[in-house]
Formats: sequence, structure tokens, C-alpha cells
Amino acid sequence: MTAKDQRADKSLLGKPIRISGFSTSGLTRTSESPYVCPGSTQAVSRAVHLARINAAWPNCDQCEWRTDSEGLAEKTLQATERIRDHRGAGLHRTEFGVRGPYINELDRRTAADVARIFASCVNEMAMAADQEPAPVVSGRAPQQYRPVTNVPPESAVPAKLIEVHAVVLGYDGRSSSPDIFVGVTAAVREMGLWVIDIGRCTAASIQEAARSLHGCVGIMFVTGAGKPASWAGLDVMDAHGESVPVVWKDFGVRLQHVTSNSSTTGHEEFNRVSADSDELSEVLRRIRGKTEAAAPRVPSTAHLRLWLPSIEDRVRWSGRLSRHSGQHEVVNFEPRYREWLTRWYPQESSLRVLLRSDDPLIQERATWLAEQTGIELYVRALRDDVSIPPCRFSMTVFEDDRQFVINDDHHSDVTPERLAVLINASIHSQSSQVTAHADAASGRFWLTDARRRSELEGTEHVRDALAILGLTMKMIESGRLHLRP
Repeated sequence: MTAKDQRADKSLLGKPIRISGFSTSGLTRTSESPYVCPGSTQAVSRAVHLARINAAWPNCDQCEWRTDSEGLAEKTLQATERIRDHRGAGLHRTEFGVRGPYINELDRRTAADVARIFASCVNEMAMAADQEPAPVVSGRAPQQYRPVTNVPPESAVPAKLIEVHAVVLGYDGRSSSPDIFVGVTAAVREMGLWVIDIGRCTAASIQEAARSLHGCVGIMFVTGAGKPASWAGLDVMDAHGESVPVVWKDFGVRLQHVTSNSSTTGHEEFNRVSADSDELSEVLRRIRGKTEAAAPRVPSTAHLRLWLPSIEDRVRWSGRLSRHSGQHEVVNFEPRYREWLTRWYPQESSLRVLLRSDDPLIQERATWLAEQTGIELYVRALRDDVSIPPCRFSMTVFEDDRQFVINDDHHSDVTPERLAVLINASIHSQSSQVTAHADAASGRFWLTDARRRSELEGTEHVRDALAILGLTMKMIESGRLHLRP
């Protein structure tokens, strides 16, 4: 190339090239684009917007335009949604406990630290209950639960150390649960509480264990139910199956209210005072300009995020509640739980019922119940499409076996409210002490059983899908309950 040609090439740099009246300068023009990525003030083209969604760009998690994905394959959107779920930062506070991505946010050590907080709160509730007069049930006072192994004689220890509280511990079928369970068990024992280890179980069976083992003051259940398979978690309940209140600030834990539309991911949100919220909103509106008015409405989901203090600041959490570590007793509660379930089922039935669940333990229980009672109960996984004969009704049990869906023989959903009305109407003429209840707001369904009076309260609230299945079958078999309108 000659010197003259090189000078000609340099003169073209920085100038738009026109080919038959078309200018390349319009290819990078994005000033009119509404796509402004979170944390940026420069708009990007729609092509860049779709490319970032396709690549599961982290900032897309808070982008107000993340649902504008026309042009991308459905499989791509599903993959990016899974990545977004797995990338959730921090621990999520749920109704009964916490959830978090396994290892990334919730490992054995972190679970142990959180378990210490819950153990302290459970112990405080038990101490407050001890201050109240003990109710007398059937002419006798409730007996405190004491493990049968390694119990020193009463003369060997001061009396105040004998009246210790017991907590039932168990874990679900997730691959991460046994590892988390080890840390939780060690932390609870270290705090001085008795540990009643029932091993692999479900939410319904561990609640029945707390009802049966009188004197237990709480439940700790390692489960990630309600979250993706890569998540783990811990649920903590009192002896009645209700959530345990925690004043997180007393333990140095900060709470953040997070919605799916929130663009704040750092710790700076905790330092904002309420008086600045209006000014901040006004600044954000000015930055966004017309984008905010043109943005599509995205359904928001909210949760509480826990920010734990540093490892060094958690040292004070390890303070013991007792001078001695708690005992650890392993109890095989599964046979007792299955025996209790058989009370809800008819001894023989001509009904054909379908039960769907992905939990191997629930499938095994249903199969055992069918063998013991002689009922025709088909057990299938949720996505098992193997053909079966027509069934009178079907029940789908989720990972948390307190939650279920019932369908009649026309595959129509039977709402919890309608099921409660039907069951109560069918047993109204009987001398029964079982009633059904439903809460439309939370979607809960439970049975109140006054036949077996608890030492904790006058009646027992049963939230168990398999027990509800048996009662429904019994009522249909007697001809007093019809699921179809």
C-alpha cells in the first residue's frame, strides 16, 4: 500500500460510511431506546438487551424490562430463570425459618449459627411457659420428657439441671439436608438442649412426634421445601406447630425487605433513613425519565433477606444455655407414625384413589398403608404419566406434606374451603370430635382432633396430607361425602 493510500484510509476514520444512501451511524444509535440496565445511565439497544437476558446477566435480575423477552426461546428463558433462582443472595426468612442456596449461602457452619439463635428463642419460650401454672389433663399433670439413655441419677446433679427441655430434630430427603442436619444437631446440643433425633422424616411426621413425645418444647426440621433443589433451609416450630418469633436485631442480624423489582443489592439500603425515602424516589424518577412511565408492570414477589454479621462477630452466639451439653437420643419414630396414620383409614374400601408425590418416603408410606388396610391406592410420581384405571379422586402431595391438592374424578380442583365444608357436613351426624378448618388467605387446611387430648392444649391441630386422605376416603366410603357438586 502506498503512502497516498494510507493517508486516504486515515481520513475515513471517525466518519460514517454511506453505501447507496445508507449510513452506518444509525446502527449504534440508542438514545431513543428505553432499555437502561440497572446501575447505568446509558441506554442499550434491544439486541444488547436480549443478549444480556440470554446470557443470564446478573443485573437483569433487577431489570424492570426483564419480562420483555420476545424473540428468545422458551427453553432459554427457563434456563435463565433457574440461574436467577440459584443466584439469590443472602438468607431468605420464611414463615417458619430460613432458606438459602446450599454452600454458597447456607453451609453447615452458618446453619449451626442460625440454629443457636432459634435454640435461644425456643428456650426462652419454654422458660416463659414454665412460669405459668401447668394445666391438668385427665386428672394428671404433664410429665417432662426425659431421654432414656445416659440419664444420670437425680442425686448426681442439682435439681435445677434435671428439668431440661427437649427439641425434636429431623431432616427431609434433599441431598444437602444430612450435612446441614449435622451442624444443627451439634449446635443445639452445645446450647444445652436435649436432642430427640428422629432422622429422615417429613414436616407432618415431625409434628406428630412433637405431639406424641410430651414435654418437647420445639421442632427443628432441616428442609428446603418451597425453593429450588439446590437450596437448603431450617424450619423451627413450637410444640403446637406454630412459628417461633425471633428478634433478629438482638443477635446483630439485619433484615432487608426485598421485592423482585428492587434494584438495591448492597448493604447501603440498611443505612437509609425513612426521611430520605421520598427524596431517593424522586432522584430515581429523574434518572429513569420516560423509561419508568413506559415500563411494563411486573408482578413483584417479596421476601425478607437476612444479613448475618461477620464470623468474628458471631462468637458471642456460642454462649451456652446450660453448663452441660445436651444429650442426644435417636428415636425410630416412623413405625409409631405409621400406626397413627392407620387410625384415619377405613379397614376396607372399594374406592380407587390416586396419590401423586415425588418424595420416596411419602410414596413408601402410601404403599404401606395400602397393604395394611387393603385399600386400592395407586402411588405415582408427579410427572409419571403411566396409565391407570379411572379413580374416584386423586391427591397431589408436595415436598412439604402439609400441603396438597385434591381433584375429583373429573380432574376439577376441590378447594380447601369446600373440602372443609364437605367433611364437617359429613361427620355432623356422628359422635365425632374431629372438625375440618381452612384458611383462604394462607391456603392452609387442618383437622382439629379432640379425641386424643394433648398435654399441651385441649385439642390437636393435624396438618397431614396422608391423614386427610384417609379421613376423606372413610367419609366417601360411608356415603356421606361427595366431592363433586
